[in-house]
Amino acid sequence: MTLLVFWGCYWAGTTLNEWFLAVGVVIVGTLIPAIVVFRRGEGWAGLGVRRRFWVVALIVSAVLGIGSVPYLLQLTQVHGTAATPHLLANLLVLWEPLFVFGWLFGRWERAFGWLPAIVLTAAGFALQHVGSVPLTAALGFGGFAIVYAVAFATVRNLLILWPLFYPVGSAIGTLQAGHPMGWPDVLWGAGLIAVQALALGMIRRWPARPREQTARGTC
Repeated sequence: MTLLVFWGCYWAGTTLNEWFLAVGVVIVGTLIPAIVVFRRGEGWAGLGVRRRFWVVALIVSAVLGIGSVPYLLQLTQVHGTAATPHLLANLLVLWEPLFVFGWLFGRWERAFGWLPAIVLTAAGFALQHVGSVPLTAALGFGGFAIVYAVAFATVRNLLILWPLFYPVGSAIGTLQAGHPMGWPDVLWGAGLIAVQALALGMIRRWPARPREQTARGTC
């Protein structure tokens, strides 16, 4: 359900007004997932944020991210886009890996197992972009998502995606889809990630429900 609602927000945000996307990011992509996992006592791990394997995650993320930089620079030259603001704007997109991989992948893995979760995550990532970019680009994003999901499944730690690997891949994908980003996008992203951080910090302080009550409420 959250995926379908978020798809609507994403479409409206990219075709009507960017504030639809901002509202979707804060409410559907951040508040709802955080409220669910923290109230159920899952903590940060319920969103893919954990200390386990963090060193391995960062090393793999750095290798994959840095290895893709030459291709990104080549694309920026082809499209006549300034590399620095475009990469920074994508670096500030924490909401997408948090929602798609920290939240959706985690829910699907709990329900169906890790392999179906990878497939569903890729399909969901493609669906999220349908109507906002050409269909071929949306399907290409789904291909990117398979790589991201496989990487995430190896450690269940978002550090393998963000802030090193995912932003470079996202910067490549947005250029291929014809969406170069500049300094206004950097400012917009900075404000959005600040609101996310504030929301997550506030929700983290909420007490979790007793396990017995949680169990009854999820049967």
